[in-house]
Amino acid sequence: MSTNAAEQVLNAPPRPAESLCFHCGLPVPKNQSTPMLAVFGEQRQFCCHGCHAVCKAILDAGLDDYYRHRTDPAVSANHQLVPDFLNQVELFDRPEIQQDFVTHVGATRQAALLLDNIRCPACLWLNERHLRGLPGVIDVHIDDTTQRARVRWDPETIRLSEILRAITDIGYIAHPYDATRSEQLNRLRRRRSTERLIFAGAVGMLVMNFSLATYVMVDVGTDGVLPLWVTLGRWTSLLLTLLLLAYPGQEFFAGAWNDLRHRRLGMDVPVVLGLSAAFVGSLHATVTGQGEVYFDSIAMFIFLLLLARRRELRGKLSAANRLDRLARITPRTATRLDAAAEVATVPVDELSVGDRIRLLPGETLPVDGTLITGISSFDESLLTGEARPIVYQPGDALVAGAVNGEQPVIIRVTHTVQHSAVSEIRQLVERGLELRPRYAVLAEQVASGFVAVLLLIAMATALYWLLTDPGNWLPSTIAVLIVTCPCALALATPVALAVSAGRFIDMGILPLRMRALDALACCELFVFDKTGTLTSGQPAVAAVVPIAGLDEDSCLRHAAALAAESAHPVAHALRQRVPQPRIITTKVENVPGAGIRASIEGREWRFGKPGFAADSKVYDERTRALIADGRARGQLVSVLVNPDGVQAVLLFEDPLRPGIKTMLDGLKGSGVQHFTILSGDAHDSVQRLGKQLGIDDVHGGLSPADKLAWTQAQQSQGRQLAMFGDGINDAPTLAAANVSISFADATDLANSSSDFLILGNDAAVLADARCLARRTRRNILQNFAWAGAYNLIAVPFAAAGWIPPWGAAIGMSFSSLFVVMNALRLQRG
Repeated sequence: MSTNAAEQVLNAPPRPAESLCFHCGLPVPKNQSTPMLAVFGEQRQFCCHGCHAVCKAILDAGLDDYYRHRTDPAVSANHQLVPDFLNQVELFDRPEIQQDFVTHVGATRQAALLLDNIRCPACLWLNERHLRGLPGVIDVHIDDTTQRARVRWDPETIRLSEILRAITDIGYIAHPYDATRSEQLNRLRRRRSTERLIFAGAVGMLVMNFSLATYVMVDVGTDGVLPLWVTLGRWTSLLLTLLLLAYPGQEFFAGAWNDLRHRRLGMDVPVVLGLSAAFVGSLHATVTGQGEVYFDSIAMFIFLLLLARRRELRGKLSAANRLDRLARITPRTATRLDAAAEVATVPVDELSVGDRIRLLPGETLPVDGTLITGISSFDESLLTGEARPIVYQPGDALVAGAVNGEQPVIIRVTHTVQHSAVSEIRQLVERGLELRPRYAVLAEQVASGFVAVLLLIAMATALYWLLTDPGNWLPSTIAVLIVTCPCALALATPVALAVSAGRFIDMGILPLRMRALDALACCELFVFDKTGTLTSGQPAVAAVVPIAGLDEDSCLRHAAALAAESAHPVAHALRQRVPQPRIITTKVENVPGAGIRASIEGREWRFGKPGFAADSKVYDERTRALIADGRARGQLVSVLVNPDGVQAVLLFEDPLRPGIKTMLDGLKGSGVQHFTILSGDAHDSVQRLGKQLGIDDVHGGLSPADKLAWTQAQQSQGRQLAMFGDGINDAPTLAAANVSISFADATDLANSSSDFLILGNDAAVLADARCLARRTRRNILQNFAWAGAYNLIAVPFAAAGWIPPWGAAIGMSFSSLFVVMNALRLQRG
């Protein structure tokens, strides 16, 4: 077929539940606009733009026969989702496919991939080590919670297709990351987990029923021969146990084989050794009619371990969904206007900088842009946590994820979807999770060596009982292999950190470096910058004092009309109060550093500094007192004058940010004992603010170098401090502090030196962040304490023969469940 004639991307109506993706076989999301493509004369549906792009590339390459002759497009754990022929023709090296999930980092490339078949932290370790060993691969990180990989490589040395092939070579599946694909694969993982758990429960119940009967009723005859019904029951249990090992238990054996094949002692290895030892011993007892069988322990262990992993999976997916929400809040299509103002619905991937798009009330902005037509309010709560809609006017910048509230508007695209604020935030959060606290890294190192120590203990246990009581060696060895729980150590941190990162995002805080979480929880000294941190950084109208016959509203409108075209902060404050003064000015002259003069109805008006607005002789005693009093309070003083004399004195001040006092009260309640203000402003101004907030330790007139020196002096005395400052001016001090926080403009995030960015305007969330950090730290330490105490107690008891195999199965499963459930408590506010 002609591929040029076979292509047309459309918007599809909502799909029925049974619709499947033509390329990969995953269900097409319901009630979403999804791409379609003409293949073999029919419109085919796709679950995401990634599958659509791959199918289009296959057709462009003349490989139509793949779709004619393939036998099964459906996704399963045993099918490679990146087919061999794709690797052979290297379609994933094509720029049109890479544009959705590959970014340029200097001369290198960085891809976001989604991994399937990940079973435990050992799988992550294996993939990371395998990829890092490839020539040209610079950096690899895989998140245990989201199963998302970030791979950076040198395209001059290695191609992306070679990296994907290397992943499939060790038994795993890699997909280009796509939020829709991620959601579909997570649904598939949950379904597989449920199916295996139900099967293990149903079959295991039959095995347990027979075992229970033998515990109560069996009585070996005087000749030492078992009753016939017991022998038949054992053979039936043997067959049922084989089914359990072959289907729900296969993931343990596949994982162990994969580990051993790559010379890695993963966490499935002791599980498989315990299951194998129990089965071989039971098989021998069944065939000979002598000794104990452990089919009930095998059935219970498989069921309970699957139950624990099912709960772990739910916990991880719950945490991952909170993080993936950033990728799902933006729509997949947009309404684009051409030069003739004709509208067309297109995928957001096709939008370019400079395109104009229409946004109706209730729609979500898919990319960053500038409002060019219309005035409307936008809800940015999903990004900033700010509950109140914000009114935007033509010329204002908007970020992706904002929801239009009132009027249809037209927006000019300033960043493509790959470089939007939402995309940047998601990437920053992922990198932040890579920077974990020191004890998290230590726990992973301990867990990686734990299996080797466990196998040595199991060998010593078997040898001891063989020499002292041969009848007890098998159950004791099985119990040692099963009861230990390295998973609890490995899970103690990642789930808690992922849940915590999701909670930070819900608050409107961007965690750029989660390794600073411990310092945020523990530091007792908080240092603040003044302008732009404790205050808004922009003057606001504090008072308007009419002097002559005009009322306050008229004075404001005249001043706003004079300053309408000025870029001065005072002019901005006036526009905030009076957006449309409705007074015509002519002959406008802006005098830098002084003020503005203009003609209104043929008369000259002046607005600005007292010395510019009028001669000092014009000011009466009351006006002089107002000017002097305002300056004494650190306010900016402007005067409005016309030929009739002074009309008004306007006072401007830099107001406190919303929530500052609530923040200070909350920090005091969480154990912060000392507060300090470091500012470059005049000392008197800083001292007045400190007195207003109840902070005695204030330092004014400091340069960035002075602030850095003060911070380092405090740290040299052993004090941990948190710096809350301006992300640009205070960059050296923020970088030196134990933990740093700043307010962020969502359009400029990557240049921040801070560990945490507050996306909204309310400072009170910092106190909430401190409380969350303390809860997270306490939660992780609880998990470590539990994992350590459990293993220290359980292993000696099992080795001593005091824990039967079925009891070991219960203990091991409960240990993993405890860690995950405890971490998920952080989801509650």
